[in-house]
Amino acid sequence: MPRKERYSEPGIYHIINRGTERRDVFLEPQDYEYFLELLIVSVKTFDIIVHSFCLMTNHYHLLIETKQHNLSKTMQYINDKYAKFFNKKYLRVGHLWQGRFKSYPLFDDAHFWIVAKYIERNPIKVNMVKDISTYKFQSFFLWKYNYAYKELLNDSKIYDMTLKEYEDHISTDLDIDAIDIVYVSPKLKVTENTILLLTKRLETFFEFDRDINRNENIKKAYEYGYTKSEIAKFLSLNHSSVSRIVS
Repeated sequence: MPRKERYSEPGIYHIINRGTERRDVFLEPQDYEYFLELLIVSVKTFDIIVHSFCLMTNHYHLLIETKQHNLSKTMQYINDKYAKFFNKKYLRVGHLWQGRFKSYPLFDDAHFWIVAKYIERNPIKVNMVKDISTYKFQSFFLWKYNYAYKELLNDSKIYDMTLKEYEDHISTDLDIDAIDIVYVSPKLKVTENTILLLTKRLETFFEFDRDINRNENIKKAYEYGYTKSEIAKFLSLNHSSVSRIVS
C-alpha cells in the first residue's frame, strides 16, 4: 500500500526521529559531532535554515526551515548518512531509525517560540540535567558559549531575541498543553491523494451559538473539512448523531 503523501511545502518544521526500538543512536561525543557536521552540510546543500535543535541519546529534535520542496530529500540525506556512519563504526547492520521521521509544520510566531522552548528543554524534561545551560548538544549551548558548530545557527530566528531574553524564555516551565495546541491549529488533513490545510479552528464554528444553530454549524464544519469523529468528540456527541445531521 503506498504511503500517504507528506505535507512538504516550504516553511518551518519540527522534525523528530528516534532509534529503532528506542535504542540509543548517539553513544559518544564523536557521534553527536558527526550528526552536527551533516546538518552543516545540509544547510549548504539543501538551502535550509536550522533554527534550533537538541540531540538526545536515542532521538533528535530539529526546528528547520525549508525554502524548496525538499524536506524529505534533506532528511533522507541526514538519516541515511548518519545510519551508515553509525553502523560502520559500531559493526552493526540493519535499520537504525524506527521509521519515517515525523514532521510538524508551524504556521506562526507563537507556535515557533513554543516549539523552540520545547526542544531546548528536552534534557530537562527527561531529567538528564537540572540546569538547561549544561546540556552540550543543543542550540542554546552553542549560542551561550560560542561553541563549535555555532555556524549551524547563522540564520536562526532565535536571534530575534537577545541571549538573555532567549535564556529567560526557555528557562521557565512549558505549559503541559502548549505543545499539543500547536499541532491542532492549523490542522493538516492528509489523504492518499490530497493535502488540505484547515486554518480555521474547529471551535470557531461554535463560538457564539453552539446550541441555537448547532446542527447548521456541524454541517459547516464538516463541509470545511473536519471529520464526523472530530466534531462528535468536540461536542461530546456520538458519531451516529453527527452522521445523521450531516447526511
